[in-house]
Amino acid sequence: MGDDINIDSEIQTQTQTQNSQVEWSQNTPSFIPNIWGRLYPTRPSLNGQNCWKNKPPGYYDLIQAEFSLGRSFSCTYVIRKEMVNENIIKNISKQHFILKRDLSEPLCPAIITDLSHNGTFVNGILVGKGNSRILDDNDVISVSHQSMKIFVFKDLFKNEQDQVPREISKKYYISRLLGQGACGIVKLVYDKIKCTKYAMKIIKKSRLTNGQFNNLNDPKKIMNEINIMKALKHPCVISTEEVMDTRDTVYIILELMQGGELFDRISKQHRLTEQLTRFLFRQMVLAVKYLHSQGITHRDLKPENVLLESKDERTLVKITDFGMSKFVGEDSFMKTMCGTPLYLAPEVLMANGQRCYGPQVDVWSLGVILFVCVTGYLPFSTEHRFTTLKDQIVKGQYCTSLSQWRKISVQGKHLIGRMLTVQPERRITLDEILNHPWMQDEDVIISVNKLLSNTTQMKLFSELTISSTSTSVLDQENSNSDGVTVKLAATGKRALSDSSNSSEPNPKKLKLAIEERNNNDSSSTNSYCSGE
Repeated sequence: MGDDINIDSEIQTQTQTQNSQVEWSQNTPSFIPNIWGRLYPTRPSLNGQNCWKNKPPGYYDLIQAEFSLGRSFSCTYVIRKEMVNENIIKNISKQHFILKRDLSEPLCPAIITDLSHNGTFVNGILVGKGNSRILDDNDVISVSHQSMKIFVFKDLFKNEQDQVPREISKKYYISRLLGQGACGIVKLVYDKIKCTKYAMKIIKKSRLTNGQFNNLNDPKKIMNEINIMKALKHPCVISTEEVMDTRDTVYIILELMQGGELFDRISKQHRLTEQLTRFLFRQMVLAVKYLHSQGITHRDLKPENVLLESKDERTLVKITDFGMSKFVGEDSFMKTMCGTPLYLAPEVLMANGQRCYGPQVDVWSLGVILFVCVTGYLPFSTEHRFTTLKDQIVKGQYCTSLSQWRKISVQGKHLIGRMLTVQPERRITLDEILNHPWMQDEDVIISVNKLLSNTTQMKLFSELTISSTSTSVLDQENSNSDGVTVKLAATGKRALSDSSNSSEPNPKKLKLAIEERNNNDSSSTNSYCSGE
């Protein structure tokens, strides 16, 4: 690559127009164009391989969202016989390749699609007709043969490729920040070959100044989460694509869920209908049942750790964030005080790190989530003037706003009460939840089963992807036809959250809407119900 071109000094002259092939330079606009990339023509290498005749042309600034190269006059960059060596002009197609970049998406990568039978190569690797891949800074583009290097691509939208290990930057294009939390940050990344999106969780192995490991970033705790995530295979549980463990940092490549967190869905709609809640909640119960069958207790279930695949109302749900999870054998019990206080089961609060508790703690947390979904507020609050949060939970006294509680069906109230039962041995089980009358909705059961079945089938085709650039490209070759045909591959692996949220979200607190509702409904009063 170093023999092809030296661009270090040239990149500092981004605004110069000398020897530039940019057509708008003849009629200078009144605004400064947003140049997102630049194509530098290659220079003769040591072995003498070069596309260009005589002196190579000047660099080409990429401004529009789409750039095409070929012999056709419809291309953005037209290759003529007087420009390139005779031995390759006959191998360049009417449309040889196309570059696209979604300028509306921050830090979205440039994607190259090969339209030629004779081939387009990136860094010596064939893209293949109808296939696409992501271009990164300093990638070399060749046409007709890997040795026929024509351009070096310069990405002027800076990313953070140099901030991660080479093994990661070689395979993934690092994009924007999705979110951050106590244990690290999550970034959007793209697989360079498959052009699919993933979420990369970055966890620092930090220590406290006194030499003790940070409790959240303890390497043993991090590896525990990794081992759990790698072992899990269920449509409603986030899957792990790849893990890179370095001396100071762990990088985890995860599915990308584009619908955001359940928390945000509830916050936006204030409360969910029982029908929609039943559809989403059934998936959560099935996911937790699967975890328990694998000997895993989540211990930190909450709406922030429930992710949605899409913005659609009825969408796939996935459980994430296993930082607090623990494998539990037949003779193993948990004692650690962990989890989010507002969703903690009574036995966890009463254990104080001494007494034991079991997987039924997840049922309690699911009960709190169900309560929040159908009411729009939390059943237990730190803002109560007369009772502490701990006393509310250990006594099972959850707050009910009559203006909202009376909207819930009798069966829904009964299920919440059975889940928020203080005594674990009397608390409803996961199987009993699935068989509860409130859950017996034929439409929901059929829809969920179909969704999970389709998702499982899609996993079988995870290596096939639809490139966002291929959908609008036609197969145009050296024939007389201007039509272009591109092979579309099947959708790839389903997607952590492509919103401003992460799988490791900032601590959040649902707004208690009781006072507002009371202002709107003067007849409403609050009462307290106790679980069985």
